[in-house]
This record gives sequence, structure tokens and C-alpha cells, in this order.
Amino acid sequence: MESPNLGFRFFVVGGDHSVSRLSQRSYTDFCMKRRPSLQCFAGSTINVATVIYTLENRKPKQIVRIDYVRVRVDSEGAPDQAQKDENLRLIANHVGKLLGDEDPDDTADNVVSAVRQFDQRRWARLHPGPALKRILEILVGGRQAV
Repeated sequence: MESPNLGFRFFVVGGDHSVSRLSQRSYTDFCMKRRPSLQCFAGSTINVATVIYTLENRKPKQIVRIDYVRVRVDSEGAPDQAQKDENLRLIANHVGKLLGDEDPDDTADNVVSAVRQFDQRRWARLHPGPALKRILEILVGGRQAV
């Protein structure tokens, strides 16, 4: 059986629910190399959506998966370092829970630890609801990338 050809595109979903296509170069510079390549979103929080799809005749045929990550952009257009550190902490805690790590025992009867509840809320905010209709329109319509 022949493996399907896959393609992927990146999109930015702004706080006002606007959707813009993000070029692969801008994505690589911003997310992988941590360069200030998104100056147009400086000082804001954005959702970066990654759309993976199958190709037929070099055109998108069927969406396989859409992933989101919420990113704070610093004043220069680079990823916010403090948020990156917080995300690493949340990931470590989340993986620990999956592996069966237990919460530490409370030292006093009247002390309540809300760390787990806050971590769950923060984790959920990293994966917000989709703006699927606009992403599909842009994916099929072929608009220019930022």
C-alpha cells in the first residue's frame, strides 16, 4: 500500500478571531529559531494552528489533523521567554500525571493546594477552540502567507 502524500500549513488566529496564513519560513524563524519574525503581532497573544492534510494532485484533499498552540509574542515579535518557561513546567507536570506521579501530601489539614486545578486551566488555554471555517476557506482558497 502506498503511503499518502501529506502537506501542512500554518495559520495565526488572532485575539479578534482573524485568521492569517503563516509562511513556513516565518513559522520556522519564530517557533524553531526564536527570532522576532512576527512583528505584526508584537505584544499580543496568538493561536498558531498547524493543519496537516493529504494531497491529491498537489492540492489539499482531506484534513488529517489540526493542532493549536497559544503563544505570547513579545514587543519585538519573538516568542515570549517567560511563557515558554511556564509551558515547559506545565508539560512536565502533565507528563508526570500521565505517568502516575502523585500530588504531595498536604502538611496541614486546613491547607489546600490548587496547583493542579490552575495547571489544568492553563493547559486547556494552550489548546483553544478552533476557527475551522476560516482556516478551511484560506486553505482551499490559497491566500497569501504572512
